[in-house]
Amino acid sequence: MRCKVWMVFLAMVIGTSTQAAEIDFSSALDFTKTELVLKDIDSPNPEIVVLSVTLSPEATERMRKVSTQSIGQPLTLLINGQPISTATVQSVLGAQFRVTMSRAIARELLPSLLE
Repeated sequence: MRCKVWMVFLAMVIGTSTQAAEIDFSSALDFTKTELVLKDIDSPNPEIVVLSVTLSPEATERMRKVSTQSIGQPLTLLINGQPISTATVQSVLGAQFRVTMSRAIARELLPSLLE
């Protein structure tokens, strides 16, 4: 019986510790600059699209706060409500970042970036 209780506890701890934090940015409100690389012949993976972003001061503060609280944990980046990627936070993040995504995700995201 004690073994079963321990296994349930362990499953609960593992289940809760793998949940990623999320940060959702609005491209219209939170981005002050965006650059999208659709093709790079020097890239090792031609199916990857790279989005470079500069955040507004308010969005930068949110990013710093969430990334500080998430060091060593997974963080899911959403743009305009669409999940883009999940990565483990290694350090406090600031006003500029680059994110890689598949062409499929880029196709879905691009129309909302133009609004």
